[in-house]
This record gives sequence, structure tokens and C-alpha cells, in this order.
Amino acid sequence: MNCDVTLTADEFKKLHNGLWELDCMTQRMSTSEGVQLAVIIKTLRDSLAGAYRQDDQAFKTKSDHYEEVQRLNGLRAIWSIYEVNDLNDRHPFEATKVHYKDHWGKPVTKDIVGATWTALYIAANAAIIDSGDSHHIFIERFTPSNEDSSTLMLSTGS
Repeated sequence: MNCDVTLTADEFKKLHNGLWELDCMTQRMSTSEGVQLAVIIKTLRDSLAGAYRQDDQAFKTKSDHYEEVQRLNGLRAIWSIYEVNDLNDRHPFEATKVHYKDHWGKPVTKDIVGATWTALYIAANAAIIDSGDSHHIFIERFTPSNEDSSTLMLSTGS
């Protein structure tokens, strides 16, 4: 290589997942082949050590930001949409309501007050609490409703 290169997040993810697949293969191989492949995998992982550190730091920075927004707004739900870098940024949706229907609680619809990701977080948190579901508190996705364009469907996990 004659220059410093930059990997996209998707390229890094593919490399990481490819190394995991190679790890799985080594477990099914004969001893000498498995050992040779394990050495190659270690060389690749060592080469990506800086990228792993950067990814870990980016994850920590996002997590710290999410926790600070959670604390400042007195929220119980946990933000788990890691594609969002800054909860103070404007979200891309035109919706005015969040609808939540889980397996254990009652269906709830809450108004979105504002156009930021934090506004969605606050509405989702209120919907989760009002539904009575205290288990599925990880906010994982908002999907526009097929039936009502003003509504986002909230998906959670535990």
C-alpha cells in the first residue's frame, strides 16, 4: 500500500464478519490447516487493531451521548439505534405520532413533540411506559406505518 486508506463502516463490518467466518472454518479443519489459517487470521486482526480501537471509541462516544440524553430527560427506555450519531439532529420522518404495540402490554400512541431524534426518544419512552411493558425497553427501530403516514411504528427489544 502506498497511501493511508479509510474503510467505510460497512467495509469494516464485512471484514470483521469475514474473519469470524474464517474462525468458524478453522474449527472444522485438520490440525495443520487450522493452525495455518489461525496464524493468517491473527495477522489480519492485528492489522485491523487500530480500526477496532476506533470502532470501540465511536461506540463508547455514542453510548455516552445516548445515556446523557436519557439522564437529562429522565427516560427509562434505552436507545439502541446506533446508526444515529447525535440525538439532537433532525430525524428524517414526517410523522407526528409514535405507535407501540408489544406482546405483553396494551397498544399505545403518543405524539411526537419536535423534529429531533430526542423527540422520538421521548415519545417512544412514554409509549413503552404507558403500554405497561417493562421488559422490552430497548428502542430498536421506527418504521413508517403502511396505514397512516403520520404514524411511526416503534420496534423494541429486551
